[in-house]
Amino acid sequence: MRLPLGPLAPDNPDLGNAGLEDAVNCLPLSNGYGPMPDARTFSSSLSGTCMGAYATRDISGVVSTFAATAGQIYKSSATGWNNVSRTASYTTANDGRWDFATFGNTCLATNGVDAMQAYTLGTSTRFRDQSASASAPLAALITVVRDFVFAGRLSAQLNGVQWCQINNPLRWTASARLQSDRQELPGEGGAIVAMTGGDFATILAQRSIWRGTYVGSPVIFRFDEVVPNVGCFARGSAARFQNMTFFLSQSGFYVFDGAQASPIGDGMIDGFFKADLNTAFRHRITSVIDPINKLYVVSYPSNASSTGIPDRVMLYNWAARRWARAEITVEMIFAGLTGSMTLEQLDTISANLDLLPFSLDSDLWAGGLTVVSGFDADHRTVTFDGAPLAARFITGESQFISNQRAFVNAVRPLVQGTASTAITVQMGKRDRLIDAVSFTAASAMNASGVCPVRANARFHRVRLDISGGFTQALGFDVQASPEGAR
Repeated sequence: MRLPLGPLAPDNPDLGNAGLEDAVNCLPLSNGYGPMPDARTFSSSLSGTCMGAYATRDISGVVSTFAATAGQIYKSSATGWNNVSRTASYTTANDGRWDFATFGNTCLATNGVDAMQAYTLGTSTRFRDQSASASAPLAALITVVRDFVFAGRLSAQLNGVQWCQINNPLRWTASARLQSDRQELPGEGGAIVAMTGGDFATILAQRSIWRGTYVGSPVIFRFDEVVPNVGCFARGSAARFQNMTFFLSQSGFYVFDGAQASPIGDGMIDGFFKADLNTAFRHRITSVIDPINKLYVVSYPSNASSTGIPDRVMLYNWAARRWARAEITVEMIFAGLTGSMTLEQLDTISANLDLLPFSLDSDLWAGGLTVVSGFDADHRTVTFDGAPLAARFITGESQFISNQRAFVNAVRPLVQGTASTAITVQMGKRDRLIDAVSFTAASAMNASGVCPVRANARFHRVRLDISGGFTQALGFDVQASPEGAR
């Protein structure tokens, strides 16, 4: 009997669940699952907890990476992190974070408390307050929409947005001729929680979703409440790919395409996530898009994290419509960009080329490529391209023989790997659905590709553990017979 590794669906009843009860430390694929790389340290430490990070390019393609703590903003260099803050320290709230956006060669940063910051890529050595004449708003959110920079969740109007003069991120004074203005979002949607940009503005409020569409003068932007009664529960959960914005609402995960919001976790992981999330620290949630693997990645603190440091990751493959999860502790995740490095600069990483953390032909040294990145608990940059983590899969429950007990004596894992791949199988069993599930001892795969087991029960499930790396995990062949049959 063949059991494929179906989609992760712990929200479904155990019995008859064609999906998986657990799929941990793996990547969801269109057919089965792939290995999840571990985090690898790539920099020195910041002075404190990272509360925002951002990688960008100037108009010539040169990459800059910024990271911010509560009181300082830093810029990455070949030798570490350089403080590029204004002279006075910042005062980011404990549950706040930094937001960044780039328009041309101007990088803007905001934390909702201090004056909006500006930095000219390629020439500035420090961020600076936007001047009083710029009329830049005090805002928690910032993004780029067409030829404008949008600021949202204004300190004086939590349900308000304001946009700069056309093609001028340093001037915000309202002007009909220069098409700058502000807008309050009416109704009962509540405060703005998150925003994403692009060809149109996606504005996620507490209880509604708005779309801001450029229409030109005299209206400039038209704002439509396209999805009432669905809002954003955690600011850091919002991440955009093309015209899709993924986010977490109070009822679960959604994707908004500019016209409608569709649930992506209902009947699969929404219930599991709601029970696992430490809601007291939901402001620590961060998310990122992995365009190479078509993944929406969410880092969050579970109930096991008493300090609020995120210790779990959810991964959604939007092409396959499959989820997986990982157990990785990071302060936050963000979309990094690799910056090119010369051989001389590599000496600052290691004087011995054989001891470099990545091979010389690694994309990490080439520059300009999107890399899912983060900061570990010691405030150091990490990239997720280390050794594969040990993966675990647990199937839903099956009754292999209708209306009677079954004896399982062998399981053949269908896993592609190498000689270093180590595989074990355990059978979960019980006779009544009210009984606790007991698992057999772990059985390693033998030279014939089979894991010998002995499990006699009415209901069975399979646990598969893989270490040492693998290419793709597909499922199992289970050998079962009626109890007492020979």
